[in-house]
Amino acid sequence: MDKAKNLFEVQLRMYATLYFILGLIETELRQRIVIAMSSLSAEKGYGEWLDVVPKTFGNLRSLRIAYKNNQYSWDGVEEFLTFSFWRHLFDGSNYTLLWIPELYTVFPGLENPKSWKSFAQVGNHMARANRIRNMVAHYSFREVTDFQRDKEILIWIIRKMGGVSL
Repeated sequence: MDKAKNLFEVQLRMYATLYFILGLIETELRQRIVIAMSSLSAEKGYGEWLDVVPKTFGNLRSLRIAYKNNQYSWDGVEEFLTFSFWRHLFDGSNYTLLWIPELYTVFPGLENPKSWKSFAQVGNHMARANRIRNMVAHYSFREVTDFQRDKEILIWIIRKMGGVSL
């Protein structure tokens, strides 16, 4: 019984660590992306940052759910958007649409921020972070195969964002 209890506690600490780091990343992304997208929106002559969000099925669905969860208000809707929503802004199709004009500013720690390579690195790390987030949120112990690697991926994101504001 003690061995099972110790294993549980070790896994719980790993999950708590990953969940905490994910929370830092998500709150920082939420703030930075809204600022970057607001800048892009103003540049294009639009009124809101939401106006430059690609109108994909997934984005529209996420926005609709967040709008409903925010008591049918667009003001502050970003607080109700999922990690997956933010992660999909770094999909390949958004390189010229979002990354080049403004989204690269979210990651000032990148060596060559506007390059396709930097965009692809961020996209890959964000996709992995989303999988880590789902693993932790769904309490899938069997999927914890490489805690150190998962933590390194999340720390990489924080470093490339130039840290987080607390």
